[in-house]
This record gives sequence, structure tokens and C-alpha cells, in this order.
Amino acid sequence: MRLVTLAFATKEEFLASYHPADGGSLSTRTRTDATIGEEILIEVSFPGLPNRALVRAQVMGIAFEHGLRFAFAPADVTTRDFLLEIARGQITVEATHRGHTRFPATLQATWSLSGGAAQPTTVEDLSAGGAFVRSAEPPAVATQVDLAISTPVGDTLVATGTVAWIRQGKDPGFGIEFHDLAGETGRKLRAMLRHASESATVALES
Repeated sequence: MRLVTLAFATKEEFLASYHPADGGSLSTRTRTDATIGEEILIEVSFPGLPNRALVRAQVMGIAFEHGLRFAFAPADVTTRDFLLEIARGQITVEATHRGHTRFPATLQATWSLSGGAAQPTTVEDLSAGGAFVRSAEPPAVATQVDLAISTPVGDTLVATGTVAWIRQGKDPGFGIEFHDLAGETGRKLRAMLRHASESATVALES
């Protein structure tokens, strides 16, 4: 799976390139050659987006005067909707610099406050420095959270971090910034992300 970077000069340009009528697709001018049906990892950026977003997609056709048209992967519709809400001004997120590349993911997990009950969740947008955690009632910014992530091969990665930002409304949740990960947990997470950088699929290396 290849990485294609799509940089839009304005929010309006991004919105003009989005087509909701066909289920949600993105057309853009690009010099990238691709084949219809090819799975692509697209990196999207536009002014106002706090960090570049990685989204899985499939080439669905050649768009007239625009190069290629991409259909967002069903598993990444949350990220797609987040991009649209940012571009439309429906939500704002304080920009934070990320020192690690984040990859799309859909991993089962639990999160808990210190001494509290574990809450089942899904982890998305995973990196060595943090992740997005789905939650209908996200904890406050700066709260310390324990996170246990189930890997594709049945292992569990246990990490502690701090809530860096929250998203409310549609698809609520919070961004967690991991504390320094060392030992076996850090090794396994780095292995997962090394595999993701090569295949655009988050999975644990053997």
C-alpha cells in the first residue's frame, strides 16, 4: 500500500474536492499514477488541520480535470468526518506538534482512571507517542489514563498517558499522549508501527 500526500491550499479547496453523493470520495489533481481498485494510504493536510491526517482509501476512478478520485475506507469514516468538521468550522482543535507519525487503526481496548473501572473502547489513529480513544464521556484534559490495547495477535499492550485533547459531539473521544514507553510494551508498539509504515496496516510483527 503506497502513501500519497494530498495538500490543499485552503479548507474551501478541500471541501470542493469532497463528493458526498457517491458515499464520500475525494478527487484531486495529482501526478501520482495509480490503478482503479488500488488501496492507497492518503495523507491529507489543509490550513486549520492541527496535524496531517492519514486515511486509508481506494482508487475508484479517474476524475475529470482532477487526476484521481479516492473512496475512503469504511473503517476510516471517523477520520473522514473529523476532516470535514474541521474544514467546515464545526469543531476546532488546538494545534499540537506530533513528533511521531500516526497510522489508522481499529483496535479493541479498555481505558481507566487510576483505581477506576475499565471502560471498553476502540483505539484509532495510533503512534509511538499517542492515540485517539473513542469515548462517549471523555475525561478532562490533563487527566492521567491507563490504556490496555488488544493487538491483532492476541497480546495486550498496557500504556499510561495524559489526555491531550477531547472531541465531543459526533464520534466523541480523546487524544492520549503516552508517557515514555520502555521495555516489552515499547518494543511491541514499535514493532506494530514499523509494520504499519511498510504496509499501512497496524499489526504485530512475529
